[in-house]
Amino acid sequence: PAPAPAADDSKLDLVRTARQCGFNFLWYGPLQHFWYAALAAKFPMTAGVTLAKNFAPFGMKVFLNQAVLGPIVVSTFFAWSMTIQGQMDSYLPKLERDLYPTLMRGWVFWIPASCINFAVVPVKYQVLYMSCGSIVWNCILSQAGNRPLPPPRVKKVEAAPAAVAAAGAKKK
Repeated sequence: PAPAPAADDSKLDLVRTARQCGFNFLWYGPLQHFWYAALAAKFPMTAGVTLAKNFAPFGMKVFLNQAVLGPIVVSTFFAWSMTIQGQMDSYLPKLERDLYPTLMRGWVFWIPASCINFAVVPVKYQVLYMSCGSIVWNCILSQAGNRPLPPPRVKKVEAAPAAVAAAGAKKK
């Protein structure tokens, strides 16, 4: 027999969408604004020269974007989602299981996007460009953030052989 159909995943989950929008409007969007302004100020690039001449600041921006901003965004997104869902007690297991795989997916997407951003997009449009890329990233992040945790493992405690033998001897 055919398996029972799964819950209808094709419908828009308005609560999940609202969580995602809240995170983006209240945290991620403003963070991007200040982050890219700080990167531009700390690692200025010279307009009109080859990427080879701008390689040091370009490389630092791409690296910091992934090594600093990436983990901050993913971990705060998990905390945001889990707090709103009343599951903050599962935050650490969620990080242990999903942080690194989510970051790896992010690196596959964001490293090329960041290279394009810092190499060819003018500074005044970098937040806009990365925000457009965030539409795709938010689908990836939402999927990772809403992946349910398995139930906690219960360790079965077995009696030591001596204790079992002693208990058996008392019954006789």
